[in-house]
Amino acid sequence: MKKLIQRILNAGTAEVGDSRARRSIVIINTLSLLTAFMVGLVSAFLYWYTHSLLILIPSILEMCCFAGVITLNHYRRHNAASVATLLIHCTFGIYFGSILGNAMPIELITAFLFTFLIGASFLVFKNLKVRLISMACAIFLIVAVQANDYFNIVQPMYMVPGIVPIVKMGCWIGMLALMAYVTFFIIRQNDMFLKENQQLLSALKEANAAKSKFLRETSHEIRTPLNAVFGIAQLLHSRKQQIDDPELQQDINYLYAASFLSREIINNVLDMAKIESGKYGEPVLEGISLRESVESCVALNRYVAATRKVRIQLAIDPTIPEYIQTDHIFITKIINNLLSNAVKFATPGSSVEVRFQQKDQQLYCYVKNEGHLRAEQLDKVFQPFEAERNSQVEGTGLGLQITRHLVELLGGKIVVENKGEQIQFRFHIPLKPAVAQLTETGSIMPRAGEFSGYKVLIIEDDLFSGHVIRKFLSEAGAETILADSGEEGLTLLEGTHPDLVITDSHLPGIQGKDVLTRVRAMPAFRHIPVIIASGDAFNEAREEMIQAGANDYLVKPFLYADLHKLLEKYLPARFKQVAG
Repeated sequence: MKKLIQRILNAGTAEVGDSRARRSIVIINTLSLLTAFMVGLVSAFLYWYTHSLLILIPSILEMCCFAGVITLNHYRRHNAASVATLLIHCTFGIYFGSILGNAMPIELITAFLFTFLIGASFLVFKNLKVRLISMACAIFLIVAVQANDYFNIVQPMYMVPGIVPIVKMGCWIGMLALMAYVTFFIIRQNDMFLKENQQLLSALKEANAAKSKFLRETSHEIRTPLNAVFGIAQLLHSRKQQIDDPELQQDINYLYAASFLSREIINNVLDMAKIESGKYGEPVLEGISLRESVESCVALNRYVAATRKVRIQLAIDPTIPEYIQTDHIFITKIINNLLSNAVKFATPGSSVEVRFQQKDQQLYCYVKNEGHLRAEQLDKVFQPFEAERNSQVEGTGLGLQITRHLVELLGGKIVVENKGEQIQFRFHIPLKPAVAQLTETGSIMPRAGEFSGYKVLIIEDDLFSGHVIRKFLSEAGAETILADSGEEGLTLLEGTHPDLVITDSHLPGIQGKDVLTRVRAMPAFRHIPVIIASGDAFNEAREEMIQAGANDYLVKPFLYADLHKLLEKYLPARFKQVAG
């Protein structure tokens, strides 16, 4: 018997792969079987007392109809079975509600229709239109039964007054059983959805953690060798005027531009990961020189533009305050991304225009380059991985998505539009004048002998990165000591007493954090400046090192200008003597 019931309930599910669709079929079969059983039970009970064929024959027809629903599911006519279930309930609901009269109270019918028909429809039907039709049918049934009760359109069958309470009790028992079953299924379905959501949430958290770990490890592995390439490119670029071969000078320009773009792409991937995880920090407002910041961005991008024979033209409205209050890192990233995008997609030999003006206490920036975007491209340009390709360059499509996020964090808005034969990006942010602040400025390359007399310990296990840092410092006059492990670094520290330590965070044996902890535990070196130069670009890594006692944190591949600023910051006394 149990096997037979299981076969009936699972009729038509054998070739259905989707678990939710299979569950809906089982619900329809279960409702049909249970309803047929309850109809048979209640109708036998009512016929026993009334001996009326008006109850017996329609009840047999209803049971046959529900058997037909299971048959439809067996033959994989699942949609027809679902619709038939709804029609059968509507038809026989009106019929029995009319002929039983007071034996089936209006309140009971209303509760049954709302709980059974509407509840069951939401369990079974996934299409919104079908659900709405089911609700409309339930409401129609209620109105029809109410109208029949009021106008006596269909005369209820006669019952001996003494058996009306018994019939009413039978109707109550049958309908309550069906309502309890639907309610049970709704609760069970809800519990299953909650469980599935919890499992999905756990899986998403695990996947996100795995993605972050992969991104962190991959980023570090890529950044370390790229730091050497970019470092060598910067050294060659600073000396290209000493080379008489124009073709070699051009090759150096290409090398510098390619390595600079590679650095920007890696940084954009990391920024996008931070945005997706909600870990991108809030803006830190400070007084900055707008002209200095913009000119610095233009200078960096001019190297890349020169390789494509693209000119960058800058115009800043003289009425804009010299110092404004904004986030220096955010505004620099915004301008760099827009300039980089314009330079990449500008026609070779054309110009990129950058213009700043103020209006209604807003700072407006316009970046134009030759070209044209189709309507569908304008809609997608700020979406990630929607970069356009041309014959000269490719991109990830992340820069503009990051740019929009940063502009919005600063309280502004960015749009793109076609202006004749040009593409124009326009953004605006609140303009807040600020007082001049003392800033540490530094040139890209130090002067010869600028740091002579200083001794710098470099702890770096990557041969190439150690080489380029050592070469940069040596040309500035500093004496360098190179260690390729944490243990060797600590030994050389005590033997050489350097003025500054530059160490990687990932080292063989003793890690950079452990080196830092031991250095801070030595009374003689407790206050020695320590700079971490690491390929780990995540904020957590930076905060961990700063809390452990590091003075500053450089992310590979870094600009020599950034390293130069830190050298000026932590080796100030000797720098002032040389400068003065």
